[in-house]
Parts: sequence; structure tokens; C-alpha cells
Amino acid sequence: MPAEIWKRRDVAARFLNEQSLSIPDRPRQLEVLLRVLSASSRPLHRVLDLGTGDGLLLATVLDAYPDTDGIGLDFSPHMLEQARQRLSSFGTRVQILEADLQTPAWQQAVSGPFDAIVSGFAIHHLTHGRKRALYREIYDLLSPGGQFLNTEHVSSPTPQVERLFDEAMTDQLYSRRRERGENVTREEVFRQFQERPDRAANILAPVEEQCQWLRELGFRDVDCFRKYFELAVFGGTK
Repeated sequence: MPAEIWKRRDVAARFLNEQSLSIPDRPRQLEVLLRVLSASSRPLHRVLDLGTGDGLLLATVLDAYPDTDGIGLDFSPHMLEQARQRLSSFGTRVQILEADLQTPAWQQAVSGPFDAIVSGFAIHHLTHGRKRALYREIYDLLSPGGQFLNTEHVSSPTPQVERLFDEAMTDQLYSRRRERGENVTREEVFRQFQERPDRAANILAPVEEQCQWLRELGFRDVDCFRKYFELAVFGGTK
């Protein structure tokens, strides 16, 4: 499966050390996520982070909600190591678990219900059929009034719009690498971004289509709360 490439330490480390730090609009995405969570009528006591990566999303939520406990779930050994390191300061408030979202068996690692389920740049590695099935599994694990929020890489409607996203990512990556003193050209950075080994693992779907999937499952107040080219924050409430 294409997503298996994320079990490679070099691929996971390259993303965490370079691409994830250069994601355009990332601070605003996190701000929007917290704002939507704060509007919930349900107290936030338990949160689940699917595809937690290095734990940034979960750490953001736990920092904002000191009375909340969290579970971070991933299948990449390197990601799990980094998440445990980042989240160690939360002590018993957090658990880091290994499980694979590519099959329904991941549910055996956790027990619901949860007041919120979040995910960041993980679900787009699944086939569209598996995405829809996972959204059902998420719905079933939420408490009534619980929220699902996904900060995600979605598809562009046209090749021209996709090019705009690629250019924005290239600018961010180029600026960061120049700041670090690397002697690279923008053209080199663009080519490397296009040829990155994990690109084939992207199975992108339009955000409008994914929002409709959520509505069909019974989620309410579904929306794309923020979008910057192919970077979207969307979700809904059970």
C-alpha cells in the first residue's frame, strides 16, 4: 500500500524536519481548530488524535484544555517516537498507541466515547472508500455533541490551482532552507518537492465531497472552516 512508505524512518524524518515545519497557514489552521472546539456545547474531557505524527495537534489541544486527556494514534515507528517525546510533559494525561488506520482493526486499540476526534495530514493517505468507512468509525466513537475536525491535504479542482499550491509550498520550503544556510535554488526545491518519495502516497479528495460524506453519515454543522489552496480544516458535530 502506498501509505506504507511512512513506516520508513527517512521519509517520516524528512517530513517532520522539513515539510511539516514549512506548511503554509499552519498557525492559522491550529487557531481555527481551537476556535471551533471552543464553540462546542460539550465539555472536552477526552480527545483522540488519528495519525498523530509528532503530536503537534494533540499537544495544541491539551495545552488549551488542561482538564482534557488525549490519545495519539499512529503506525509509523519514527512518528510514534517523536510524539512520545513531544507529549512527555503531559504525563498521564496522554497515551501514544500504535495502530493502522488502513483497516477497521485500529478501533481495537481504543475505547470510546470521545468528546472530540481530530486528525492532521493523515487520512488523505487512505483510499476514498476507506476514508468514508473511517469517517463512520469516527462517528460511532464520538459522544453525542462530540466534534470531528480534520486538518487535511485535499485535492485541487484544476491543474492550475494545484500549481498554485505547489508554488506556495515551494516558496515556504525555499525560504526555510535558505534561512538554514543551504545553497539551493528555488528550481531545485520545486523539483525536489515534486519528486518527494511520499507523493505517491497522497490519495486526495475534494473537501466539498468529503464534507458531503460527513453529512450523509449524520454529522451536523459540517463545514470547511478554513482553506488555503490544498490545505483545509473541515469537520462536523455528532
